[in-house]
Amino acid sequence: MTTRQPSNPTLARDVAFPRHYLQIGILDTPLPMSTGIQPPEPLPYQWSCHVETESGLIEQFAFLDTRGLDPRPELLETLLAVIARRGAILVPSAREVALLHGLQRCLVDSTGALADALTRLVEVDRFAVRKKKPAACRSVSGDDPAASVIWPEDAVDPSPDLRDDRAAQAAYLELIDARTQTVRRRQLTHALVRYGDLQLAELVHAFAESTGGDPAWIAPGPMLN
Repeated sequence: MTTRQPSNPTLARDVAFPRHYLQIGILDTPLPMSTGIQPPEPLPYQWSCHVETESGLIEQFAFLDTRGLDPRPELLETLLAVIARRGAILVPSAREVALLHGLQRCLVDSTGALADALTRLVEVDRFAVRKKKPAACRSVSGDDPAASVIWPEDAVDPSPDLRDDRAAQAAYLELIDARTQTVRRRQLTHALVRYGDLQLAELVHAFAESTGGDPAWIAPGPMLN
């Protein structure tokens, strides 16, 4: 049964279906001046969403900006098409909540869909503490974001292994750089989508652990851009 999300649920079992697990890629540093985009707040450039039904099936949807233009209008339009007007929207922390409220302030919400979505946000870290798994690759050192982008020397999949949010942001900036070659752009796109999915899988597992259940099976879905 699909229910309306209660305000500020205190128990994980009270979080309404369908449950939308949402991870947003956020750029903390300003875009290059050549793009003409200088938003006053952190810029979202990617989202990944797993929609869990009460039967336990999770469908997967995603968006990634690859053009280097202002990604916010298309990002929001595609996201609202997925999260609809029912069920809970689970995000990792208050940071994502603040970012979505920021989008409401700077973009036109003519249908009220975003305002409705903001009433259904649930912070997963209220129910469980997410623990980062130790990395299987070499550790990252120094202040260079590119240091945490691991490129395989010889692999069937030549996409880089993004180790953390800093690496993902560096990969996005390289992706939208007009000087980046087509093959490299394809590799970076694959890596960013994969990183978003892995981060979101952690969110799904963290919430499942807080309810004492098993993470649901994930059915691959489309990119919405």
